[in-house]
Amino acid sequence: MASLLIIETVPRAVNPIDAHVRNSHTIARELRQKGWSVDLLFTEESSRLYQKKYDLIVVSYATPYPLIKEIEKIAEANKDTTWGWITNEYNLRPNGWAYTQFKNHRSFVLTNFEIGSVNYSCFDAEYSVNLNPLLFNDYPKTKKTHNIIYYGTYRTDRVNYFAKYFDEQLYLSTSAKNHKKFLHIGCTAKPIQKFSWQKPALLNFRYSLYIEDSFTHNHFNNLANRYYESLACHAVLLFDYTCVNTLEKAGIQNYEPFIIKSKEDFKRFNENNYEELYKIQLEWRNNIVDEKIKTIEGIEKVLNTELKINAYRTSEH
Repeated sequence: MASLLIIETVPRAVNPIDAHVRNSHTIARELRQKGWSVDLLFTEESSRLYQKKYDLIVVSYATPYPLIKEIEKIAEANKDTTWGWITNEYNLRPNGWAYTQFKNHRSFVLTNFEIGSVNYSCFDAEYSVNLNPLLFNDYPKTKKTHNIIYYGTYRTDRVNYFAKYFDEQLYLSTSAKNHKKFLHIGCTAKPIQKFSWQKPALLNFRYSLYIEDSFTHNHFNNLANRYYESLACHAVLLFDYTCVNTLEKAGIQNYEPFIIKSKEDFKRFNENNYEELYKIQLEWRNNIVDEKIKTIEGIEKVLNTELKINAYRTSEH
């Protein structure tokens, strides 16, 4: 079976928090079960074991100038290998050494958003697969002790929504460095530490607020990780009304009871009606297992397509 190297752009962690790292681990595990040979290389670690020929090399995510030791030796061993980039962030671009490799090889991008939403200049092919079901875990349901939460980083494209919703009714889970940013724009949500996904605190909450970047209103991006993570943790999702276009394109049904337009709407959601509302979204939850299977199949189809293209291309020379 084919060999694949996945290059991550952050250091290796025992219990990773970053979604793209958890995606890489899941992709590697699922492909190995299908017979693929998959290696994972992280920044700041020796690349000596990976300086060999692969059928495909995929770079996951991007950070400014990640340190991949002796990346040139990996490239030297893979002059005819196809390189790919996997991303679920529309506002990122490949940089530094990754951009160079994409320009110098047959290359492709695998995104979580609609093809054509972003213009790239270094790829020969673009593919779109819903990556986010990869992170779904079937956590057991536990007693709910808190009401509504929003979790995630500070994103400038969501500032208006942060200011609109983040008051004392809401818990906010984010890294410590972001708390000051939220306070600066007048947010008074109750801050708690960033989640660990080994035993997520999200399990304690009845409701999870879902907002999206304004860019996504008119450029379809598959439902975010928080959709799948919230359903995994039995937290009922509440959507700002600007997400309706995304919900429609994603094929979500019976979303109307969960649409909100102001923080005053939080008062409609409490312990008394949680179970009733949870039963509606349970149907969404039950569909995710099939979605995850389709995601793995979609990723493998992309990789196999690129293998065939490269085999034909190299045979011509």
